[in-house]
Amino acid sequence: MDLNGEHARSPAEEFAEAPSSGSQQLPAEVQGQEDTPVSTQEAMQSAEAGQDDQSLSQARGDTGREETSLKARMRTISRGQVLEWVAYGVVLVVAAVLRFWDLGARPLHHDESLHAYFSLQLMNQLANWEHCFAFGDCYHYDPLLHGPFQFHAMALVYKLAQLVGVPDQGVNTTTVRLLAATLGTVLVGLPYLLRRSLGRVAAWLATVLLAVSPSLVYYSRFAREDIYMACFTLLLVVGLVRYVQERKLGWLLVGVLGLGLSYATKEATFLTLAVVGSYGLGVVVWEIGSRWELRERVKGEPRWLPKSWAPLLLLAYVLIGGGMALLLFRWLHNLSLYITAHQQTSDAFVAALKDRTVQVIPWLGIALGLVVLVILLREMFMGETTTEAAEQEQRRGLARWVDEKRQPVLATLVRMPWTHWFFALLLFWVIFLVLFTVLFTNIRGGIGDGIWAGIYYWLEQQQVARGGQPWYYYLLLIPLYEQVGVVFGVVGIVRCLVRPTRLRLWLVYWCVGNLVLYSWAAEKMPWLAIHITLPLMLLAGLGLEPAVQVVLRWGQEGWRSWRERRKEREAVGAEEGERGREKWPERGRGKLVGAVGTVLVGVLLLVPTVHNMYEVTYVHAADAPHEMLIYVQTTTDVNTVMAKIDELDRRLYGGRHQLPIGLTDDATWPLIWYLRDYPNVCLEYPNGCPATAKNIPVIIAGGDSIANGFQQQYAGPNGDYLYHQYQMRSWWDQGYMPPPCIPSAKQQCGPPAPYVGVGPLLWLSYGDNPPPGAHFNPVLAAERIWAWWWQRQPIGENAGYYPMALLIRKGLGVTP
Repeated sequence: MDLNGEHARSPAEEFAEAPSSGSQQLPAEVQGQEDTPVSTQEAMQSAEAGQDDQSLSQARGDTGREETSLKARMRTISRGQVLEWVAYGVVLVVAAVLRFWDLGARPLHHDESLHAYFSLQLMNQLANWEHCFAFGDCYHYDPLLHGPFQFHAMALVYKLAQLVGVPDQGVNTTTVRLLAATLGTVLVGLPYLLRRSLGRVAAWLATVLLAVSPSLVYYSRFAREDIYMACFTLLLVVGLVRYVQERKLGWLLVGVLGLGLSYATKEATFLTLAVVGSYGLGVVVWEIGSRWELRERVKGEPRWLPKSWAPLLLLAYVLIGGGMALLLFRWLHNLSLYITAHQQTSDAFVAALKDRTVQVIPWLGIALGLVVLVILLREMFMGETTTEAAEQEQRRGLARWVDEKRQPVLATLVRMPWTHWFFALLLFWVIFLVLFTVLFTNIRGGIGDGIWAGIYYWLEQQQVARGGQPWYYYLLLIPLYEQVGVVFGVVGIVRCLVRPTRLRLWLVYWCVGNLVLYSWAAEKMPWLAIHITLPLMLLAGLGLEPAVQVVLRWGQEGWRSWRERRKEREAVGAEEGERGREKWPERGRGKLVGAVGTVLVGVLLLVPTVHNMYEVTYVHAADAPHEMLIYVQTTTDVNTVMAKIDELDRRLYGGRHQLPIGLTDDATWPLIWYLRDYPNVCLEYPNGCPATAKNIPVIIAGGDSIANGFQQQYAGPNGDYLYHQYQMRSWWDQGYMPPPCIPSAKQQCGPPAPYVGVGPLLWLSYGDNPPPGAHFNPVLAAERIWAWWWQRQPIGENAGYYPMALLIRKGLGVTP
């Protein structure tokens, strides 16, 4: 498998270069001529390196002059390859620095603490694998915490950190986030593998934008599964695109690896499959219709008719498929309502479904094994000639009807060898079994849960609608941070629609489809925005590419012109050398000016984007009231509380972590992670603690306990404790929420919404308290956004927080 793409091109040309209509040739740009960066056009033709290797091998017996010429050509290509590697390498180094620098400084978010704690539990449990296998009481997949990949991988990071001697026995806030930072950096480099399809300049620009994207940088430093899923989704896209281009098993396995790991990471993979599957089916419908001529079969060949049936079939697919999708969404909504209303009945039904699935799976495995055995025996005993004859027989059927160039996706499907199907299914099944059964310690439960528990939990949560965000949430959040991505992403969408290829249309469909699906889904959170931002950055690279190419071509030709003039002056004098001065045509200067202006706009938009990335990642990383991209973040007060506890433990127990601590139920997360080295922690204080706990030295209480009079009870005038209140979590103002519904004769209101505001437009214009009768004021909105961009002045209120209290027994020498 050649990951660099240097190989002789197959009959099925590039996925992106295949015409989008079987009977209409697309412009030269779409056919790939535009996809070569002009800045190093002669030196960076690395896609033909494999051909040059073959030519060099054949030329070994030729004359010394030919061999010298080939060697010189190879040296030129090699320099171009090195330049390309350096360009990507610089971006990857920058991306890695942005993601790994001071990685453990920010306190763990509530969700991060869950993932960190249970990964630590899993590492400790697997040290006694035999016990987990025998009793099945160790970690098992729970869709509440999402897929098992995260916990296995983080446990592995802990173990490796222990082996190399990382402080804190390899477990700290830095090692918790190492996996996210690593996969976030890998994601930045993946467009390299699509550079022939996207265009070399576009792929590199996309890499740059992914490297500095505020949302992608921040959530690459956040121990949550979304950045893993984003990386695996792009890996899936890379594998599928390259497999259609080359038909190599290795690329198919790369795609299946991405799909399998994504499925084992998060249940939102179902949404990815919906987007990929619906687009792929649409491409197949188009390719089928492209073989049936339409205009030529009509008398007079009217020009208003398309040349083939492809557009009409695609229109029918969109109408029928869209109708079915709406029916599916309605059915899912009703099913979610039923589950919520009949929870016990639904639970029992799903439990029985899991049992039946576990009973059927072994028989399916046996059937698949028999099919594979028959195929292998046929190839072993019938011989190569018979196999080739069978392939020719196959091509006389459906496969012979397919045109490789006009129908590359369809050709890939109908000519895909059985062995490819087998190894793809085998790889996915291995990933599924290893991770969902937790290294085979929970085989029965893992298989049933892995197939049904995720989708069942997702349906349950649709009525919970965690966060309660409005449908326009991402339309507000993403433009606040991703200025260059949004502007040139829209430009890229227009370009992809005007000059389409299958890959370009896929990027548009992927971005818009994710925006629609994630806006439709009940739970909307800032970390989910990266699934929209990812394809948006690829589109932005395509949007910037034409202007950057013109500028690079101008620079290249200017450099050549200068060299030619210098040579001419040396040869015939300065007067003759003036002939080479006008190398850029007069008629092309307007295009150059436009391109330079576009690049300058891109640079100007990159400035606030990078500034936002810096602010949210390094300045206000734990300061949620100033950042919409941060959702209910743990404050640095947690570090202050832990410093007090460590100081008291040193005074009383010599720093051996033996200090007894009471932890109320509403303060469990993230404190249980920070107290992981203290074995004498009493959870659910005071009800869950023994009677002797009334004399416990330290108590940590959450906001609900504080509201119920915890201070008066334990630290009142006759209390035994000193009391101090801190902020456990803080959050961004939510004045952009829809205003409360006011019932009238024309409007009926449902149940009251959990969160209300003044609406996005008034909020941007006036904050949380617009004057009576106010309307959207674009000037005021622009001023508020500008002040937030550069000074982080809040758009609305910034006082939202959840308190916690530290209580220390009097007379111990440490105050809370």
